[in-house]
Amino acid sequence: MKRWWLLAAAILWAFTLVAPAQDAMLQGYVRDDLQLISQQSLPDWTVRWTGPIQAATILAWFADHGYSRFVRDYNNDGIIDELDTILLADNLGRMLMATETPRGTTDVRLVLGLAQFVAGLYPDQFELKIYDRGFPSEMVAEGLGAYSPTMVPGIVIDVREEPDIGAYERELETAEGVIVGLTTNPDSNNLYLSGRSFLFEETPDGYTPIDLALAEEDRWQAGTQGQVLETVGSMSDRFYLDFRGQWTPVEFLLALSPVRETPSAGKPHPCPPDAIAYDVTVNTTTYGRVSIEECVTREQVIGGPTLDTYTYTVTNIDFTYAGCGFCLFFIPNLSGFITTDMTGPALWMLHAGWGGWWWVAPSGSCGIQPGEVEVFSFTVIGPTADTWLSGSIAGCVATTPTIAAVRPPMLTVRTTGPGKGGPDDGDEPGRCPDLIIEFVSATCTYGGREFEVRVKGIVTNIGDAPSDSAFSRMTSSLGDDSDIIPPLAPGETADVDFTITFTANQLPPCPLPFTLEADPYHTVTECNEDNNTDTGSVLCPNCKLP
Repeated sequence: MKRWWLLAAAILWAFTLVAPAQDAMLQGYVRDDLQLISQQSLPDWTVRWTGPIQAATILAWFADHGYSRFVRDYNNDGIIDELDTILLADNLGRMLMATETPRGTTDVRLVLGLAQFVAGLYPDQFELKIYDRGFPSEMVAEGLGAYSPTMVPGIVIDVREEPDIGAYERELETAEGVIVGLTTNPDSNNLYLSGRSFLFEETPDGYTPIDLALAEEDRWQAGTQGQVLETVGSMSDRFYLDFRGQWTPVEFLLALSPVRETPSAGKPHPCPPDAIAYDVTVNTTTYGRVSIEECVTREQVIGGPTLDTYTYTVTNIDFTYAGCGFCLFFIPNLSGFITTDMTGPALWMLHAGWGGWWWVAPSGSCGIQPGEVEVFSFTVIGPTADTWLSGSIAGCVATTPTIAAVRPPMLTVRTTGPGKGGPDDGDEPGRCPDLIIEFVSATCTYGGREFEVRVKGIVTNIGDAPSDSAFSRMTSSLGDDSDIIPPLAPGETADVDFTITFTANQLPPCPLPFTLEADPYHTVTECNEDNNTDTGSVLCPNCKLP
């Protein structure tokens, strides 16, 4: 059985650096910590078990994101993992969802069984949204009485319109557990899959890329494991998925939804006396202050690797963006450490790649608000050395942005994290300068004979030693320009200004992207040479439409 973190190495390369990671957020949504359960996990399971399997899959995802009562140690081995999710699915199928009856798990049995299970553990904390107008008549046809939103005490069952791609995307990105039912055989019950991802950008044919958890055995993996079904969706007279080369109607869509945003835990993480490193920084950003308290502990597995756990207790002192707090926290992985575990706030997305670790609040969240505290952590195969580095935070938006112009800016924060080193290298990092650059503003004007792009930025020395004088640079498809960075003391800033001119026959696309670099020629020996860029764009009059 494969644990979720073993999939970390397969995360898209687009997630590997801060700017690409932010771009990947704009491309879509992926829930890569979803457990993949195979219908061959138990000898008497068949395709009839896809309903309880996918119900257990979304319950396990919620259990990993703050609702721990959903999954317990069913096999009494001292570990709660996929083996327990399998037994949960087996219990749901045999008790609440009637999988072994002649009729099997229908849409109605799936909904009522899931509702009873959830309401028994978390009464009045969830609702079930059912995208299927025919659901009430199906209840009557199965002899289970008339539909009522409150027919299961402790949970609201809300029947809505027919399923569509918009509902699938909306429920998934707002941290709901999503199950879709496909009519693959008119004479049998639906085949159920769990929603896992979607991309904003359509294919050239106008289809939406989607992938889902499919309970069929993945023959390419050792042991038993379900598959990720990579496919596309289409809207015409109804919602269709391309299932094995056939446009198959989505008959049913279920979303298990917390009725309110999970509040901040509000509890600092104590650092034990035997920790190998402990650092605290207070970062002043454009939108307020954030404190980051980092604690590093080490475990030597007998006969196994050294495991270093980095825990960040992050406090929003007075950071406010668009009326909310911050919804993204990022720590770069500059040395390619292998991640074995990762935790974060309830319902936040967790991503571990070769370029970093990042945590993203669900769409519509107000994030970590002023006065609130959250704890983030990851464990890597070490030994590592605690070193100064630059992480990032970003504010919140009401919905996931689809264009760069409306996304919150990535703000640099100073903290420490894993670097290359040996078992005895975890002491206080040495003193060194560290230059970062942030895009501030851009204009593009036409003066009658030529266009002028003017870009302003700020360079900051976030290191703990003075820097020498250096160059900064702006590059774009129209050319580049440089400005001088004066010597900077620790914490000191300098304004930089770039100008590019061009004629009308050189009009750029809309918008014109550019990159700002601090010390592009590495004349200053810095703590971190990989955090010296920022990106932006500007609209010019009469620019070329894509």
